[in-house]
Amino acid sequence: MKLLMGAAVAALLAGLAGQASADVVISNARIIVGDGKVIEHGTVTIQGERIVSVAADAAPAPTPGRRAPKVVVPAGQTRIDGTGLTVMAGFIDAHRHLVGGPAAQFFNGPAQARMKELLEAGFTTVQEGGGDNALSLELKKRVASGEIKGPRILASSRWNISDMKTEAEVRAAVRAAKDSGADSIAEVHYPAKEPPNPPTFVETRNFLAALDESRKVGIPMQIHAVSPASTVEVAVMGGKMLIHTPHFDWLKESEADVIRDAGAQVASCTGFGPPVFDVFNKDNKPTFRDGKPWPQGIVSNEGQGREGGLLPINGRMLFDHGVNYAYCTDTTYNATESLNQELKTLNLAFSIPDIIKIMGPNSARFLGREKDLGTVEAGKLADLVVLGGNPLVGFWNFMTAEVVIKGGEIVLDKRGSPNAGKPMDKPQS
Repeated sequence: MKLLMGAAVAALLAGLAGQASADVVISNARIIVGDGKVIEHGTVTIQGERIVSVAADAAPAPTPGRRAPKVVVPAGQTRIDGTGLTVMAGFIDAHRHLVGGPAAQFFNGPAQARMKELLEAGFTTVQEGGGDNALSLELKKRVASGEIKGPRILASSRWNISDMKTEAEVRAAVRAAKDSGADSIAEVHYPAKEPPNPPTFVETRNFLAALDESRKVGIPMQIHAVSPASTVEVAVMGGKMLIHTPHFDWLKESEADVIRDAGAQVASCTGFGPPVFDVFNKDNKPTFRDGKPWPQGIVSNEGQGREGGLLPINGRMLFDHGVNYAYCTDTTYNATESLNQELKTLNLAFSIPDIIKIMGPNSARFLGREKDLGTVEAGKLADLVVLGGNPLVGFWNFMTAEVVIKGGEIVLDKRGSPNAGKPMDKPQS
């Protein structure tokens, strides 16, 4: 009996110790869980790198005239008063171009600033979209070690299958990518030339070999297929990670069903089509995503900017037909501006609850990280963004990050700064 009582006491003390050892507590906040639930007044508790509890606050509001009880914060614990703030899962970009140029020039130059921009926009996980392979891996390593403060980086290995002569060469390249430590093979174009050019025999042979080998060794392929026809063809062949919404034509319902039934997933990249403003110039002239005139400068311009309409509507078709539709930008410019461009385009065809699903659980699933990312739930990695605005009111409030937490660590805290919580808050020069 004494042994049982001793065990019970030990268990109780261990439980109390676990409660006291919470590292970060965010209280009194609106919590957008990401699975459709919203807690209007709740608390998120973080221990180590994980969320340990998400709960609605049961305490009644203080009675007018009565002093609120003093909160005792245990040593080593950080408490964030979330009054008026909104907590969401940290943002995920499933395909963004992060690296470029000579290594010394990149790491001594823009690397720190670009990673900071991503945190300021609320991103905690970003998949490299296919830059220099060695730079991609080195950036992942430096961020993971803490040398550079930035979002979690998923590194990629990029190569052109249409240039390879044999299936053996293709399979060797896939294995080399896996052995290098890359998380994915990036931006495999199929076909290499966009419509109306069909794929060549060699392209198709190499593509099938790459898909087969990637399944064997366990490394996903980011596939660039930009027309409805090529998207369907890739899905039927077994491609699962499509990193552009198809355009060049309206997607048919029957085509969306084929893509769904094949188990293929599609990331958005809808901001590709509409014009970009206030990024590459300040004179109200529309540009493409690289600063070239819009619509003439659109890559493979198919007809005076009609991509701006095709992309969000085709995305809606995929979403409504049960395809896992995720978030990506395929951009290089300022992360907050890029977030704004993608969200305002998605907002043409998607509700805010839809966008929350796309940015959270759908994007986590796209990357195969749904067990750890995408929602604010106990057991998930503590990747969180605390917003000054309420995104349920409008997409512009997604651009109000005040605090960003990655793996339980506060990596950005702008509370108290002059522009904290204001939409489209840009880094100060």
